[in-house]
Amino acid sequence: KALNFINPDELSMQCILIALNRFLQEKHGSKMAFLDGNPPERLCKPIADHIESLGGQVILNSRIQKIELKADKSVKHFVLTNGNIITGDAYVFATPVDILKLLLPEDWKEISYFKKLEKLVGVPV
Repeated sequence: KALNFINPDELSMQCILIALNRFLQEKHGSKMAFLDGNPPERLCKPIADHIESLGGQVILNSRIQKIELKADKSVKHFVLTNGNIITGDAYVFATPVDILKLLLPEDWKEISYFKKLEKLVGVPV
């Protein structure tokens, strides 16, 4: 999944063939595609640019320590590990599912939307 981070001259085609073979054997394997460049530039940057063009802020390399809730169980703010507090009208939390499960507020664990997380298993890349 992260093969585009490696320069083509430094990559054995065996890695590509093993990955393609695995994905093609999966039920929806024929729906895979490749970006025409590296993921940070071709996928992440346009998303971040769009958010910022609408007045939003993208904060990278920041670890969330806790999701604080209001009395109505909506997000009050995020507390980062460096002590900073992040507030906003809407939040995008980009993290592996295992970390999300650890940080999920207790009040949310019984909500049917979040109960579905129990079935998700993180997979190392």
